[in-house]
Amino acid sequence: MKKVFLLFAIYLGLCTSLTAQIPSDWDTNPPRNNAQFMFAVGISQPSATEQEALRGAWQDAVQQFAASVAVHFQGQTDITVQSESFASGIEDAHTVYMETASFSTNVPISGVVEQARRIETSGGRYVARILAAMPVADYNRARMYVANEEAAYLAYRFFGQRGLFTLAARPAGFGDFNSWLRNTCVIISVDDQNPTPLLEQLDQFTRRLYRNAVVFAQIIDGRGARIIYNSGRYYDGLLRALQNTALFTIQREGTHLTLRPVRANILNELRTAVTTMKDSGRFVITGLETIQTQGGDTTNTGAIVIGQFRTIASRQFNMQAANYTIPAQLLSGFVDEDAIIRHIENNLAAFPARYLIISRSETRLNRGIPEYNVPPIITASTHFTLYDVVTGEALQSETAQTAAGGFSPSSLEDRVVIEESRRALQFLFNARTRPGLEDIIRGVFEQL
Repeated sequence: MKKVFLLFAIYLGLCTSLTAQIPSDWDTNPPRNNAQFMFAVGISQPSATEQEALRGAWQDAVQQFAASVAVHFQGQTDITVQSESFASGIEDAHTVYMETASFSTNVPISGVVEQARRIETSGGRYVARILAAMPVADYNRARMYVANEEAAYLAYRFFGQRGLFTLAARPAGFGDFNSWLRNTCVIISVDDQNPTPLLEQLDQFTRRLYRNAVVFAQIIDGRGARIIYNSGRYYDGLLRALQNTALFTIQREGTHLTLRPVRANILNELRTAVTTMKDSGRFVITGLETIQTQGGDTTNTGAIVIGQFRTIASRQFNMQAANYTIPAQLLSGFVDEDAIIRHIENNLAAFPARYLIISRSETRLNRGIPEYNVPPIITASTHFTLYDVVTGEALQSETAQTAAGGFSPSSLEDRVVIEESRRALQFLFNARTRPGLEDIIRGVFEQL
């Protein structure tokens, strides 16, 4: 009850303070705008009824507030009030359609209060005048909304023109560009007295973290920001990497990250974090190759696929393998991915690369049916997990597999089966295999 009374008292005080400012000739001499309120006098067209005239005057006043918002944006061509609702007193919001030379949007004009009205008649027609007031805070919110919408539109065009998606007149599935931005992009801003050099280093940080990331500089919510398309791909990794620097407290609002430096003058520390980040051009690869024979599985048969992986990564993706010894017990008979990753995390300072590749390759032997002249068949397959030690992300590849029927041992002796199995594993490197090893490497590496 006390809360209701307090709200009513605040509303009554607002109305009283506004009323005290109203001059008697407000329709020709409206109050001046001040730090708290903006004013507009809406005038209707001659109308058949008082209600119609009042509605027209109200919409004219709202439209004037919208026009004042729009004047801050270049290329404005047309503004119309779409809302059909009208009532004297406080209106919660009016939808105003704004069209510029580049984009169009619906702007919420809220907080508008009627202060006075006059109605004249002439020849049976009514002309209404309404004095309306809009709190400066609501006015600034409307301006911010349009500014964000314009920034979101520019980001949408920027990313689309770089081939990240197919451009359309409006983003599919979203009512406005700002909704698209908040749902599909990572937004990073810095709450600091001098954010520009920090933002410039965050540019480098992001591109070092994800070499395929596209970064767009813009103003969001009145602050300089960096926008990265595809929050589903980059948000978690960026958040973890920024947290790991221990240089910021991070406020999260959807995909918008606001960074506050934990102390003054962290720029040099951020530069160091950029330059000392693990090299994204280097990886460590480990794993098992298992050959199935008539007498059982033979493990650790060599590094046929691992060797192929190194060659493809170097030739096609300009990435280099680094040497690092994985404890033998973690590769004893089967691949314990979780244990290998824990070992790397516990020895991160000594790990010489950005990425860990865990490869699992195997061959399968179908013994055939001799009585029906069905020969034995060997197939080989491989897939791998890429673990990013900086972001903590793991990407799974597809499976590369040789075509069935391509490899048939002349007998089922283990020596013969092993020899033909090795040939099948080597064939994964052949470009005619679809999908081949190169294809599944590309499918993962192009996400980095």
